[in-house]
Amino acid sequence: MRKQHLAVWTTLAVLMLGLAGCSSMISSKAVLSNPQNYSSWRVMKDESQISTFASLIKSSGLEYAMKTAGNYTVFAPTNAAFKQLPKGTLTELTKTTNRNELRSLLWHHIALYQINAASAPMQNMGDGQNVTISSNGQKLLMVNNAHIVGGPIYTHDATIYMINKVLIPSAGK
Repeated sequence: MRKQHLAVWTTLAVLMLGLAGCSSMISSKAVLSNPQNYSSWRVMKDESQISTFASLIKSSGLEYAMKTAGNYTVFAPTNAAFKQLPKGTLTELTKTTNRNELRSLLWHHIALYQINAASAPMQNMGDGQNVTISSNGQKLLMVNNAHIVGGPIYTHDATIYMINKVLIPSAGK
């Protein structure tokens, strides 16, 4: 009997150690079934399709803002969306001297409240500028001229949508 208990506990210990090693990989099923356990920042930094957006959030210092309590809606451009920008744009934005421009661009992708299909078509983003939201009454389809290509991903502090274009704020705002 003791050997059986020891074998069960040993098997459980091995399984737990194996699961601990997988903690950096978050499956979308895990997030969907337990959104209260995942922050928007954790999901964004682990989602390979939006790794450029996440790295820009981190390099701009907005990572800390994303870790605070909130109820955000994030329209995260995919890596492919960033590749559509004119050559050299990302390099310029990541220069220390352009930190404010980078932050403005990033805040233009984040609403400080929840946006859903029933929301009014004009919404105010974190940079104070408006975007136009299109929906079919049940789900969001577009934000400005960008199609929503992924999401919603619900976390305890945000809803994340992946979009196929980078939203560019109006100049001088």
